Amino acid sequence: MEHTKAPLTGLRVIDWTHVLAGPFAGYQLGLLGAEVIRIERADGDDMIRVKGADPELAALGLGEAFVAQGAGKRSLAIDARDPRAVQALAALIAGADVLLENFRPGKLAALGFDPQQLIERHPRLVVCSITGFGPASNRRAYDHVMQAASGLMVANAGSDGMPQRIGFPLIDYAVGQQAALAVMSALYRRASQAESRVRGEWLQVSMMGAALTLLTPTYAAPLISGIEVPRSASTAFSGNPLSGTFATAEGQLAIVCNSVEQSKALLAALHETGAEGALVQELHGAAERRDVQHTHKLLAAMLISRTAADWEELLLRHGVPATSVIGPAQAAAEAARHWPHVELEHPKATKRVPVPGIGFTSSEVLTPSLRAPVRRGADTRVLLAQAGLDESVIEAMLADGAASEPRGHSGPGIAT
Repeated sequence: MEHTKAPLTGLRVIDWTHVLAGPFAGYQLGLLGAEVIRIERADGDDMIRVKGADPELAALGLGEAFVAQGAGKRSLAIDARDPRAVQALAALIAGADVLLENFRPGKLAALGFDPQQLIERHPRLVVCSITGFGPASNRRAYDHVMQAASGLMVANAGSDGMPQRIGFPLIDYAVGQQAALAVMSALYRRASQAESRVRGEWLQVSMMGAALTLLTPTYAAPLISGIEVPRSASTAFSGNPLSGTFATAEGQLAIVCNSVEQSKALLAALHETGAEGALVQELHGAAERRDVQHTHKLLAAMLISRTAADWEELLLRHGVPATSVIGPAQAAAEAARHWPHVELEHPKATKRVPVPGIGFTSSEVLTPSLRAPVRRGADTRVLLAQAGLDESVIEAMLADGAASEPRGHSGPGIAT
């Protein structure tokens, strides 16, 4: 029988996270069909809501980074210190399958929601805590800091040996993926313990742990054999000098020769272009000696004669892994045709925009139709009512600032 529902249909996730890592984890679960309820402050927007290239979207709390991982989620904006809010949160968590949080260690317990007590009280609940340096550390952790502390900046050093960061928050997104994987593993365990389960599960996922998982190839040799292997962002991981990124007559070209066959194929391609035989032989000798600097100098001099597109066509024909270097937006443009699209209300005009999809495909349904990202508190009234609060209590909370909703809000969607 054909499966027409997304795999996590019926699952409820409380996404009590902020900035990038936690919300990205919640978004991954939402892309697979989970109902995701985002808990937000009543008195202010998350940083990624109000930062963006389009000032009008940012003014609505719909900055592009938020939109890119906010589709499908509902928003409850409350002051978690207010007793009425605590009551509502307790009811929502009691009816949830997953609670995601990325407060500093101990903060959730201080708010009255100790994860250990929650899983004792709710046997079906999975709590996933995302931290920086781990649950025993209160150090503030941002992606840039973690890139330095994990060794990533050293592993990404240029040919001059200077450590340098990856130019986007890679570890934030890596830990978001790791958290989603952790949640899926706990849900599978829960399903297998359906008859005997007496308490829930508390997961601890750290930015440091996710970073070190990514960096496994860089420390495998020194950790296992005690041999430190020089690494550089300017050469291939294999160490083959006939690899790197080079300027051409138009554009940049990335080449990777990880095998003897690929190296021979590159030399054959250069011969086909009419390159001087003696130079090609000199290049071969320099590569054999592992002389990266001289190999790159010779190769760069040959590659400057044609465009990156021309070289890509020629090298692919010879079986050499190579590609023109392009920007993220251009690379994503083709994939975006297959990603979910949402109707985003912009102050100037309603736009249909793509939002990132899950990173794999399936013969079965994965992602349902997604609701457009909403403004902070767009679902406050509905969710507080679902949590059992009377209408008069909800009105009082909205009046005294213990809860909030977008100005002029009249229902689901993005208020304008």
